[in-house]
Amino acid sequence: MATSTTTQTAVGYGKTSQALWLATANFVSFGITMIMSAILSRHLPTSEYGTFRQVLYVYSTLLMVFSLGLPKAYSYFLARIPVDEGLDLVRKLTLIFLALASIFSFILFFGAGFISSVLGNPMLDDNLRLFAIVPSMLMPVLGVENILVVYRKASKVLLYVLISRIFTVTCTTLPVIAGGLGVKGAVGGFACASIITCIAGLILSRTPFKKTKNNKCNLSLRSIFNFSLPVFYSGIYGFIIASSSQFFVSRYFGVDEFAIFANGYHELPFASMVIGAVAGTLLPEFSRMYKEKKENTEFLALWKNVVAKSAMIIYPLSGFFFIYAPEIVKFLYGEGYVNSATLFRIITIVNIARIVPYSPFLFAVGKGRIFANIHLVTALSMVSLQYLCVSLFPSIEAIALIATSCTVLCLAAMLRSVAHSLESNIPGIMPWSFLLKTLLATGLSGSISVLITDIAGFGNNIVALLCSFLTFSLVYLPVARLLGINYITLAQPFFPFTKIRRII
Repeated sequence: MATSTTTQTAVGYGKTSQALWLATANFVSFGITMIMSAILSRHLPTSEYGTFRQVLYVYSTLLMVFSLGLPKAYSYFLARIPVDEGLDLVRKLTLIFLALASIFSFILFFGAGFISSVLGNPMLDDNLRLFAIVPSMLMPVLGVENILVVYRKASKVLLYVLISRIFTVTCTTLPVIAGGLGVKGAVGGFACASIITCIAGLILSRTPFKKTKNNKCNLSLRSIFNFSLPVFYSGIYGFIIASSSQFFVSRYFGVDEFAIFANGYHELPFASMVIGAVAGTLLPEFSRMYKEKKENTEFLALWKNVVAKSAMIIYPLSGFFFIYAPEIVKFLYGEGYVNSATLFRIITIVNIARIVPYSPFLFAVGKGRIFANIHLVTALSMVSLQYLCVSLFPSIEAIALIATSCTVLCLAAMLRSVAHSLESNIPGIMPWSFLLKTLLATGLSGSISVLITDIAGFGNNIVALLCSFLTFSLVYLPVARLLGINYITLAQPFFPFTKIRRII
């Protein structure tokens, strides 16, 4: 009995520590990327900065299509096969990615003129051709993080992120600052950095297999694609959902408004870091549990635990960023992008619902088609409503409200599907009392923080912003403690050899 408890504790600790290492890597990635955006938005004219963001927009949205849902296949299948067959599976998937990347690069290079005309920006033509090498470099290493997480080496993900992002920022910004090469220098530098990222990724993706035999994996390509196709379909619909708002803004409002929209309408980065880290950890874990035919109660226990811990991070950060959105946007992008704050507040509402990734569970238990169908309905609704918006009452704020509303309804539908799969209902699968306490602590702390900062007259600069965050934190933590929200549990994995570590 003692052995069983110890094993369960170790496994739970392992999942939490892997998720936190991954979240830390995501945080570092975000921080370095924001440095790049802040530098470029200050050294490039609005039209050129908007063009650079459009290049990344074209790449990121098309990547959803050309990746065919295969990055998730690493997490799903590596968790189910012996480790000595893992390298063979990685090689198979890498070759598939190389083939898909070649097609992607071909389309970017020869279709640049068409894409630039669709988005209404002639400057995109040459820059997309210059960028065309990037898919061939980055797609073969799309699964690096998944591989390392499956084999509990998430700490190495941080190393990979540091290498890739530092080179990316350096190579992208130096041609602009030192060489005065404008947007072409930024795009060309990004392309050069992708080569370094590719080399680092290929090396790190082999590290889990250094001390194992290399046996042939009997997993057929058909099996791989049977899993990835529902992911691919949902990726297509996700592509429409993610690109719809930016497409309508780019097409009907111009490049200057697009720059404002791109800087404002994106979900709280810290929330996406947490969700991304949790998703990367949960898919292999749920996959193992489903293969071992675990009881619904075990799935539900893990689910509620993840929801609670995600909310502990996402809710207070969402509250702070919602309240101080104008100051944050002004600090990051400058006075010219203050209007982005309203858009940022609108999308932050999504974070109340997106406190846990739904895809790992649904794909692991064979409900991938349901996941895809929900996204199909969401995509059709969003495109239809946004088309009516630009036709009848054109406004980028209205575009943002439509996108946010459709996203929240999509999340509600997925939550219902999870509840049905666990033979329960929505009230039964969420720790509502804990979530309400976290929201209450956030609301009280935000109100008190605003009152104190207004009375103190901190002003409107980076020092004032830091003082506001410190005030919010000093109020929030005691309030949360009084309400029974214990943040020590989140720190335990970073202090495994001290008394702070407890069973969670």
